[in-house]
Amino acid sequence: MKTVPEILRECAETYEERNKVYGNNYKKFGAVMAAVFPNGLCLYTVEDFNRLGVFIQCVSKVTRYSETLTRGGHQDSAHDLSVYAAMLEELTDANPS
Repeated sequence: MKTVPEILRECAETYEERNKVYGNNYKKFGAVMAAVFPNGLCLYTVEDFNRLGVFIQCVSKVTRYSETLTRGGHQDSAHDLSVYAAMLEELTDANPS
């Protein structure tokens, strides 16, 4: 069984690997979301929160892909974006406005 320090070291290794690919992308996310929702965002229903959760995943994949755009892109981010977009469509179809 792994100890807490061993788990944390593995986590640090994963972070360092991902950071080589995506850079400090997580520090840019807030600015992107503020630009997408310049008037803020009010959510009320479970469905609203479900759509936002999947939408955030889409934005995350787009911003991660942007970090690798000039190096040929990142296939996993493109695939993940496709999956999240399909999930978002499913949620949209389930609750049309």
